[in-house]
Amino acid sequence: MIDDPHLSLLENCLQGKTKALEELIQFFQPKVFALALKFLWNPEDAEDATQEILVKVITNLGGFRKESKLSTWIYKIANNHLINVKKSKLETKQIHFRSIREELHRTQYSNNSAFIETSDSLADLDTQNKLSNMVLHVQVACTYAMLQSLTRKYRMAYLLGEVFSISSEEGGYVMGIRPDSFRQLLSRSRNQLEQFLGKECSLTNKNNPCQCKNRIRYASKVGRIRSYLNLSEQMKKDGRWNEIKPLLPETTKIRKAADVFRNQPTFLPKKNQLENIRTLLNNSFPFSAR
Repeated sequence: MIDDPHLSLLENCLQGKTKALEELIQFFQPKVFALALKFLWNPEDAEDATQEILVKVITNLGGFRKESKLSTWIYKIANNHLINVKKSKLETKQIHFRSIREELHRTQYSNNSAFIETSDSLADLDTQNKLSNMVLHVQVACTYAMLQSLTRKYRMAYLLGEVFSISSEEGGYVMGIRPDSFRQLLSRSRNQLEQFLGKECSLTNKNNPCQCKNRIRYASKVGRIRSYLNLSEQMKKDGRWNEIKPLLPETTKIRKAADVFRNQPTFLPKKNQLENIRTLLNNSFPFSAR
């Protein structure tokens, strides 16, 4: 029998217990959103996808045959949804590593001090905090955009295997393929990202040309980080934002691409989606008070 830490939660959900259903949504919402955000890049698209995935999870709980852990089954539902969801505006541009490389080289700026508005009364520490905040969001927007260069299957395999550390057996189950096929997808996607970041991104090698702080002006001008800034600001208002420092160029060793994606802030949907899900489910699933 599979050792599943969420088995009792599942049983309570199947009995229609409100608290259990809410606990399931609250627990898996950030995990599903994290996957959707990295896969789709756009926070608004990720929020919509997360809500739709969770609705599918709740309405299909009765069909879960316990062939895997509940979390793995939920990732399978997320995979099926994300692989088939309508392409975003960014994805329809058919981004390739070549085009990203050309943009990085074309839009590097050596001086961003003019971007951050300062005054005589603004302390240096405040200025540095603003700069650090902008660098963090540039890192997220830029690296997540790089994932869009991978085909959807490669992207999903990379996120599951490298970022979320799912085993090849679980990854194969999630994607509906054999474990060896999953390992092959993972290996190829890993090689593509390692080669690109290894040559271009200073987060993997301090000697590489692209420096995050040099892209603040461009990323702000084209609105590349606006959605991420709005998301973090909303989280700050709600007290859900955990401060995290941006990654700095590695000084002692070559950093793997996966480390860049693992060491990112934990973004959450702008609003807790429990109420929206309740409304959508309404008569589809019993949220009765028990």
